[in-house]
Formats: sequence, structure tokens, C-alpha cells
Amino acid sequence: MTENQPAEEQGANDSTVHRVRRGCARLCLWGAGISFLVVVVVLVSLAYSRPLRISEETTYITGPLKSDGKQVDYFAAIREATRPANAATDENGFRLIVQHLGAPPDSEPAYFARMCEELGLDAEALRPDMTYREPYDLLKDYAESEAFDEGLINKLLGEEWSMDNLPWRLGKKLGRPWTLDDLPMMAEWLEKNGPALDLLGRAVRKPTFHIPLVRQGEDDLVIDIQWAHVPNGQHARSMARGLRTRAAYRIAVGDLDGASDDIIACKQLGRHIGRGLFLLDLLLSIGIEGTADVGIAGSLDHPPTQPQLQRLLDEAADPLPKADFDRIMHFERLAALDHVQAFAHGKGKWKTMNVPDDFPDIMGVHDGTSTQWYSSFGFDWNIVARRFNAHYDRVLATGEEPPSVASGPWFLISFVSPRARSRHLADVFGRWFIPVPQAAREAARRATCARYVKRITLAMLLYERDHGTLPPAWSVDAKGTPLHSWRVLLLPYLGQRELHERIRLDEPWDSEYNRQFHGEAVPFYRCPSDPAARPGETTYSVVIGPDMPFEAGRGKRLADFGPHSDDMILLVERAEPVRWMDPTHEVRQSVAEEGIQNRSSLLSEPPPKPNGIASHHPGVAHFGLRKGAVYAFPDYIDREQFQRLLNGTNADKSIGY
Repeated sequence: MTENQPAEEQGANDSTVHRVRRGCARLCLWGAGISFLVVVVVLVSLAYSRPLRISEETTYITGPLKSDGKQVDYFAAIREATRPANAATDENGFRLIVQHLGAPPDSEPAYFARMCEELGLDAEALRPDMTYREPYDLLKDYAESEAFDEGLINKLLGEEWSMDNLPWRLGKKLGRPWTLDDLPMMAEWLEKNGPALDLLGRAVRKPTFHIPLVRQGEDDLVIDIQWAHVPNGQHARSMARGLRTRAAYRIAVGDLDGASDDIIACKQLGRHIGRGLFLLDLLLSIGIEGTADVGIAGSLDHPPTQPQLQRLLDEAADPLPKADFDRIMHFERLAALDHVQAFAHGKGKWKTMNVPDDFPDIMGVHDGTSTQWYSSFGFDWNIVARRFNAHYDRVLATGEEPPSVASGPWFLISFVSPRARSRHLADVFGRWFIPVPQAAREAARRATCARYVKRITLAMLLYERDHGTLPPAWSVDAKGTPLHSWRVLLLPYLGQRELHERIRLDEPWDSEYNRQFHGEAVPFYRCPSDPAARPGETTYSVVIGPDMPFEAGRGKRLADFGPHSDDMILLVERAEPVRWMDPTHEVRQSVAEEGIQNRSSLLSEPPPKPNGIASHHPGVAHFGLRKGAVYAFPDYIDREQFQRLLNGTNADKSIGY
């Protein structure tokens, strides 16, 4: 109280201060209480999970169920839908392989025992009577054995080799015709592995070639079962390389019928594998089909006969089993949902997947410190599953990848809301578990394109066998006017004799009568990867020029080309499609010698020439070679070597295998 302030006024001021202080205290208490409630709500939100309900919207299929009655048994569903009735009979070619060769290398004993049960066999009672060994493994052992002959290696490879690359360098030679004079160390391999390769040839001709998927218990994830299945695929591909190796030997020694047996067996093996359940099977089958492509005319000393060429051409004409992407993606979805369901029941495994680099690692996923961090949080697993299925539907409909995984502050804030947190987890699963099928679709299209190129190339060789020359680039009349393309002349060899007979060959291709055939859809003349090509257009050409195997108005004899012409290019892919009957737009030698002009490699700077060599396969283009094989040359191939391949003077035999 000041000297002049009344006592009553001073008391009023003190009372006001006390009221303010009491009000602040109450606000602090209220604030602390509200904060406590918020923390409790957040903690409850983080910890509360809504269990996964079985329905078409969440689990996609509703049965069969596992023994607990709360989970879909996806493995059982896949097995019931795919196991053929004759899987455990002698009609199953894979069963024959297991009986005589036993377990594939690297196969787990328990897995192999269960697989034998599925095949109607007893693993312990099996007594394999054949062995198979990878050719490359023999070469590695040879390089380290006492039988190693440095003088022989110098003769084969020159002076530029090392022990590190020796098996690989020798292995390259196995992809071309070779004899025991070239590779004497392979004599033992031919003798010991011949029975197993013959067995494979019989096995792939069986009505069924079923490799069963097996599991040890109900908690095994389908994705883990797939990985346990991998050694079977690796063994199949290894044996395909063995068939190719023996086919190349048989070509060199003139046993072309035996070589054809091996080539066809390899193709059939690839087709069987391609009827598998998952994208991995499809990609493996494409690789095996490519492995089989060794040229039957690869030895100029032993040219194939007309019946031998016709046999391979007939085999190439058999329709390639079309990849059933809807079926494959259905089973891929079931395998992915099996994993999602496992997470919902606290049994998921991050370690079985590749963690995206952009995933925010606040939970210790990358370093493995908390591989089941999700168990510490609450999710509405029905929201997770429904959104995950929506991502899958979108991928199938549009090919669009699932959304990127969010990070940063929004990622942290989203974990406050169970709904946002669940949607976020579905996006994570979408990025991890959903395969985007574009790459597999392109792989299948590329395999089909290679098959078309192979078929056309064999037809050219058969035409040359029948007529003494290759077809002319185009036929001409007495005045030199272009009449018809080589494509028209090859029709009888490509199963289109009726169409060939309807065309008037003595009239120009664009005569009033012949125009009716311009839009004829001849599928093997069109690369399936070219979206611009319409029915009646082609994406395959020959190269014309004085040094090329094709010329306008007359055909050339293959015998007129030199000793290195087995790799000579007969057929190329072109940059822009043209009408299939048009004889005036073949690739000129001067343009072809500029190399492969794929847009992906040149980034359209400069743009490909309309009549240049290019493809719609990223990084490569297909070429049909004189030896009857198809090679996918990279667009960065050395230009000088490419020119030698065009004119049949390539002495560098590094191409192959």
C-alpha cells in the first residue's frame, strides 16, 4: 500500500491477483488433463488393431481355410487349381527325371522328400542311375586339373587369356559348332551326360511335365515355397544348356538329326516351364527357349537337308503357348495376399522381400533391428487388404505401378489416424508385393518376335534349298518394274500357300486386283512389340546392296559367300512398319551399315531413319542369321563387326552362348 493509496483499493488489487493465479492454475490442470487424454487416445489408436475378416473384398477368395478356421489356405487353393490328375503317374515327365536323376542340386532334403510324395515316390527308396553335370562346371575343373594343357589353350584362345576367365572363354566356344579336336576335354562330358540328356528328351514328350509346389507346414508362406522351388528351375535351365552344348557338337560332326532332337527337346522344356504358375516361371521358360536357339546350319561343311530344315520349320510353326497373364497374375495375387494375411496375424516376414530404398527407416526395417515393427501398431487390416486389392486391380487394368511410399512429416502424422496408417501400409505392401507385368509382357512379346524371325529365316533357307538361291528382294517384270516382295514369295513355306495362290504374281503388288491383299493380317510378319504396326503392315526387312545376300530381281546363292558367312545376317527388324506386300522399302546397305537405331539408345537424336534398322525392344534388335539362328544384338554393337555380319565376313566368332 502506497502512502496515498486507500486500503480498500489495495485489497481489491490483491484479490484480483489471487483470482488470476487460481484461473491460470485451473487452465494448467485442464490443459494437462486434455493432453493426457490426447496421449491416451493416440496410444490407444496406435495399439488398437481391427482383425482381418475373410471376404472377397479383403482375402479375395474365401476358402479353403487353414486348421484354425480364421485364415485362408492360399497354398491349398493354388495346389487344388493347378495339380494335374496324372502328376503322380508315368505320364508326368518330371517324375521320370526325379526317378533317374534324384534331387536337383541345392535342393533341401526335406523339400525334396515332400516333392517325391507329391509325385508318388519315396525319396529314401530312390536309386538314381544317371547323373548330369553342367558343361561350364567341367571346364572349371579342367582349368584346375593336372590334365590342363596350356599349349592347347593358347591354340584355342590365343595369348590373351587368364585363369580367371578361362572357363568363361572356353564356355563361349560351346555355343557354336565344336568338335573334340577343338575341345578334347569335353569327351568325358559327352559320354557321361548323354543318357541324362536323352532322358530329358523323352520326359518332355510326356503328356504332363508337372513340378509340384510343396510345403512343410501351414505357416509356410507361398513366397517362401516359391524360393524353395527355384533349384528345380535352375536345374531345368542347366539341362537346357546341356542340350544346346550337345546340339552344337552334333552340328559340327554332321549329326543334324540328333541336333534337331536336342533343339526341339529344349524348346519343349521351355514350353512346359512356361505353363507354370508365376511370372518367375514365365521368365525362366523364355530363357530356356532362347537357350535352344543354336543354328542347325551353323556348320558350312554339313548343310542341312530339305527334310531337316522342314522339321525345324514345322516345329517353329507350332503356336507358341500364349502367356496367360490373367492366370499368372491371379496366382501372383494369391501369393501376395498370403503374405498380407500373415502380417495381419503377426507372422509376416519383411526379410523375405527387398525393402525399397525410399522407405522411411524410422522403424529399423533396413538394418533388421525390428523386422516386425508393424506388431507395435494398430491397423485396420480390412482397410489394408481392400486397398491392396484395389492396387492390384489397377495394375491389371492399366499397368500403373502402386503409389510411392510416403515419407517425411506426412508419414509421421499419418500414424496418428488408424485409417491413414492402414492405407499407408497397403501402399507399402503394394510397392513390395505386387509385380508390375509390363516387363514380363515385353519379355513374352520379345520371345514371340524372336520366334517369328526364326521361322522366316528357316523359310529362307528352305527356299534356297528348293530353288538354289535365296528369294530376290523383290521380283521384277521384263522391264525391271517391281512386282512382289520376298515376303510374298515365302508364303508357301510359312503355311500360307492358299494366300500365295490367290495373289497374281505376274501383276504388280499394287495392281487393282492385288490391292485387296494389302490389309491381309499375316501375324508372323509383324513384331508384337510395335504398337504402330497395323494389320497388313510388317516390321521385318532384308538388306539390299552389292555385298548383301539380297538383290532386286534375282536371288543369290549362299554358296557364293565365304567361309565366315555362317553368321551372315539375312533378316532384320526395321524402324518403321510398311505394307507387307510393298517391295520398295527394304533397308539399303548404306543405311544398314550405320547400325541399330533404337530410339531408346539414341534418345531420338538424331531420329531413326524410316528405312533403318531398329526395334521396339529396349536395347536390342533381332536378326535372323544364315545358320538358322536368331540373335538379339545390342544397339551398341561395334559398327565394324556389325558390317562384317551384314556381308558374311565375320571371322570373330565371339558371338554366341
